[in-house]
Amino acid sequence: MSRVLATVLALVGLGGCASARPAPAEPADPAPTGAAPAVDFTASVQVGADALTISYRLVNHSGGDLVALNRVPAFSSGGAQLENPGAVYVTGAAGGRVEVAKRAFAMPQTDKMSWNHAALVGATVVHDGQPVTEEFTVELPLHRSHPYGDDIGDGPIALPSPVTEVVFCLGVVPAASLPPAVRESLNVPHLSATTASQHLFCSPPVKL
Repeated sequence: MSRVLATVLALVGLGGCASARPAPAEPADPAPTGAAPAVDFTASVQVGADALTISYRLVNHSGGDLVALNRVPAFSSGGAQLENPGAVYVTGAAGGRVEVAKRAFAMPQTDKMSWNHAALVGATVVHDGQPVTEEFTVELPLHRSHPYGDDIGDGPIALPSPVTEVVFCLGVVPAASLPPAVRESLNVPHLSATTASQHLFCSPPVKL
């Protein structure tokens, strides 16, 4: 009986170790290099019963063209791409915060997954002195959305629970930092080469 008991205790101990492993985390989000471009940026997030209403306005004062990464791909159930201004990325942050964003992400660095090509985000050119504005809704409850999916090899990544606050961020890059073909197509790859020149402009956080 003592041998059986020892085996049971060992198995319980192993199970406890497995359950104590940290939950899969958001992939690293590298910081940009260089100074942020000169802009005026205002944004608000209004919390409704079943949706967030988000609005922003960015005015370019940088002296050159900027590219706002504000056309997040949306798809129908059949896989067709849709024009949907409310399509956003939704990722977790520290302290129960969730970031709702139109921006670029770096391709996750992992040896457990591989991608045949970089995911893309559409963009809008904002000439010097010109504004870009949007207002759209995002349904509640929030669900995680990342260009490289919810699992990068360590299991599904979840949003914080509970979500305590939300912030909206817009990614902006100087047009000159993009290769000519990307500037022409305005389909920008989710790569570290993009995030190195991307600066995020964010709303104040709002409690949920």
